[in-house]
Amino acid sequence: MTLDTPALKLKELVPILVCDDVQESIRFYTSVLGFTITGREDDIGKTGWAYLNHGRVQIMLASPSYLPDPIKVKGYYPQALFYFYPDNVVELHASLKEQGHPVGDLTVRGYGMREFQMIDPSGHVLVFGEDAGE
Repeated sequence: MTLDTPALKLKELVPILVCDDVQESIRFYTSVLGFTITGREDDIGKTGWAYLNHGRVQIMLASPSYLPDPIKVKGYYPQALFYFYPDNVVELHASLKEQGHPVGDLTVRGYGMREFQMIDPSGHVLVFGEDAGE
C-alpha cells in the first residue's frame, strides 16, 4: 500500500547511532573520519547527543538516556533509529494513524522537535520530525 499524502515528501534521512560513550564516539568520528560537530548537548561523561556532518553525510550520536527503550544485544546498542524530516509531520502522523498504521504519539521534545515514531516491519525504529518552532 502506498501512502498517498503530500506529507510524505521526504527531504532527508539522518541515522541516530546509539553509543555507550557518546564522547568517545564523537572523538572517533571527528578525529578518525573527519566529521564536524554541528550540534551537541552534554560534553561531560559518557552521556550526550551530537549532530555530526561530513559533506552531505549527516549522523546523530546519542546515549541510551536520550532514546526511548534502546535494545542492548551482546553488550552493544546495535539499534539505529532513522530520523526523517517530512514536509508536514502533523499531517503525516494524522494520515498514517487514519490508515490504521501503528504510530507513537506526536510529541514536542525538549530539544525543540515535534516528532513521532513508528516501527517498520523488520523492527527498525523510524522517527519523523520537524522543528516545533516553540
